Amino acid sequence: MMSNYDLPLVVASFLIAVLAAYAALFFGARLANANTDERRKWLFAGALLMGTGVWTMHFVGMRAMPMDVAMSFDVLMTAVSWFAAVLASGVALHIIGRERLGSPLFIGATLSMAGGIVVMHYLGMYAMRMSAPPTFNIGFLIVSIVIAIVASGAALALCRKLQDMDGSGSMATQFVAALVMAAAICGMHYTGMMAMTFPEGTVPSADNGLQGAWMGIPLAVFCIALLAVALVVTVMDVKHQRELAVFKAEEDLRVAELAFTDPVTGLPNRSALEQRMLDILARDNAGGNPFALIFLDIANFRELSTGMGDESLNAVVREISAALRDQMSEPVFLARYSASAFFALVPDHEDSQHAFMYKRLRQIDERIGTPAMQVTWRAGQSAYPVTGNSTRKLLRAAMVPRDLNEIGQFANMVSDPELVLPGHNRHS
Repeated sequence: MMSNYDLPLVVASFLIAVLAAYAALFFGARLANANTDERRKWLFAGALLMGTGVWTMHFVGMRAMPMDVAMSFDVLMTAVSWFAAVLASGVALHIIGRERLGSPLFIGATLSMAGGIVVMHYLGMYAMRMSAPPTFNIGFLIVSIVIAIVASGAALALCRKLQDMDGSGSMATQFVAALVMAAAICGMHYTGMMAMTFPEGTVPSADNGLQGAWMGIPLAVFCIALLAVALVVTVMDVKHQRELAVFKAEEDLRVAELAFTDPVTGLPNRSALEQRMLDILARDNAGGNPFALIFLDIANFRELSTGMGDESLNAVVREISAALRDQMSEPVFLARYSASAFFALVPDHEDSQHAFMYKRLRQIDERIGTPAMQVTWRAGQSAYPVTGNSTRKLLRAAMVPRDLNEIGQFANMVSDPELVLPGHNRHS
């Protein structure tokens, strides 16, 4: 009743199995980290493509063994076999995509997928509705079921493993795994064909509504095109989602940076200064990372700003801040603390590399000013850990006015527990 295999159809069935297996691995690997909406999309697409791919491979494989009579199929049974493949694929992918997966669930997913493949295969063969009932080879039947279970378990295990992989290594692993899975799927199919045969001389039912000619090359071409387009679109969607994730991360970083940046000068702001101090104080060896705070305040800021619009005043402040930045040595962290005040955090403040900076700051009244009005500076300083071991104490100590000539002189600095700033009472 059956002659030699049709090699082009055998090759087509294997190619379909490869694409179906790759689709299953591709979608299954993305279920674990997807949100609810994305998970539904990936699950639906994965079940549809995998189920349809395996189902198509089965019917193309059936057409690879030409019969002496024209092949035809019952429409309802053929549709039910397709639905069984899609449903089993969906259940398996749903289970394997869970965040946590124990052995019972994994076994359940494997049996669900294998059961769907077995039902699809034998129901698809029954869909020919021949004039005589089929005969079964029990040995081949058992082997086909075992292959379905092993192939399903291997597929789901690979899906699970690939969830933790990314990049080119993941794609290469997916492709190799798809080849192995496709071989297993084809092995199950062709073993199943040997397990179920029809007696010589039987013919398909006359009222079968689906002609077999449509179940060969036309169906193979359609399914290959469907799987290829779906995978390309999905890859593009994944790329787009990754680009959106990168953009969102960059935007979040930009917003976070804005929270620590002075909008006028671009210098770090008060929050950034306090955070930098906290980072140093939180270190295990904080005492081994001494630093100084130098307070620089424009004493005549009110007079300087009188009669200026916001834009003009901002331009002057930017000019002053740029000139102030030029006075600092390389490792100094300069921040704008308020409208008129700046702080310089000087790491390892007694190092000789800062000597010229201190000299320039002592001459700040002559070095930094505006064409319209001379800038008068008020200065102070504190040093960690000598004058305090908290941001509050260090900032308050630095804001106590000192003579400009004292900037950079730390030899006689001591902690003052009774420190009182101008405008504060002793108990504040």
